Amino acid sequence: MNTPTLPQSEVIEETAAIWGLSLHPAGCAACRRVYLVETRRIGQPCPLCGRAKLQAQSALLRPEAPELLAPFRFQPGDLRPRLEKFVNEVWLRGDDFNIDTLLQRITPIYWPSWLVDGDVIGEWQAEAGFDYQVKSSQETYGSGKWSTRELVEQRIRWEPRAGQIQRHYDNLAAPAISEQKRLIKVTGPYQFDQAGAYQPGQVQNAILCLPDLPPENAWPLARPQLDEAAADECQQAAGAQHIRNFGLRAGYKSLRWTQLLLPLYVTRYTDDDGNPRILYLNGQSGAIGGARLASQKKGWKIAGIIFAVAAVVFLAALFFGLVGLLFPPSLILGGALGILAMVIACAAIIPAAWPWQWNRSQPQED
Repeated sequence: MNTPTLPQSEVIEETAAIWGLSLHPAGCAACRRVYLVETRRIGQPCPLCGRAKLQAQSALLRPEAPELLAPFRFQPGDLRPRLEKFVNEVWLRGDDFNIDTLLQRITPIYWPSWLVDGDVIGEWQAEAGFDYQVKSSQETYGSGKWSTRELVEQRIRWEPRAGQIQRHYDNLAAPAISEQKRLIKVTGPYQFDQAGAYQPGQVQNAILCLPDLPPENAWPLARPQLDEAAADECQQAAGAQHIRNFGLRAGYKSLRWTQLLLPLYVTRYTDDDGNPRILYLNGQSGAIGGARLASQKKGWKIAGIIFAVAAVVFLAALFFGLVGLLFPPSLILGGALGILAMVIACAAIIPAAWPWQWNRSQPQED
């Protein structure tokens, strides 16, 4: 099996004409992510964690510009209706978790993914499965007579198969950043076929997230994609409906790595403890993801106000109860106020408990 030739990366240390623009490599000391940014963004909060500011640093990257780019389909102003629905579903949210603040902090980002083309040449063996049906009958007794019911059972016949393969595959996706799976889970999938040729003007004012999985590190993740594509073709060649125990002894030639940039908006708010919480907006579909936390502090505050009202009503109930010793009809009013105080006190449990219950249902950040 041959070792594939992979494209090489270079270290960039300062502002330079990178990918057709004057950009500076910058990183975040908190999350260790590395970006290409305009100089004006140095010192701004990290867009993907918000816990530290971007600082100039060196970066390892391919000097060639990305080949493909999927453009933003939504401008920030177009996202207001989606954000309103997303935010307004949260009761007792914190003061910082509001539409205007989120739109003010919104930042466009392009994050990378690899597309791999290549030839698979080698030998394979597997068990091919073929569907077939077995008919049988079942005798049952009821209503004083026997009846027969025909049964059709679906089964799979497994047979060994082997052969040779020499095929070319295009645009098989492989991650370029270690958190790609999490991003896709949060924002939903992207349509790679909507990408076009990279143009420097399309990424102006955006932050470019650099791969932390260069081709040499991404190859072990890309190779299973090629093997899976080969397995599908071998199954088709065998005319089988299923395949298992697929084994492939192959070489991988003519590999071509294409870097694709995908559009993402991020924004943030702070929770009760002052920690930044990141929201992700798919720049292609407009889908929004991330934890939208309710404010436990606000819940306790409202619960305290309701409980204070209950205490005042209870004191009034005691007062009319004492007056009732001299004027018995007041006992009725005192009893009613006592019951009302208990109801109000019980109502205080709702704002106290709801934020905790809601926040438990939210996705946990890694």
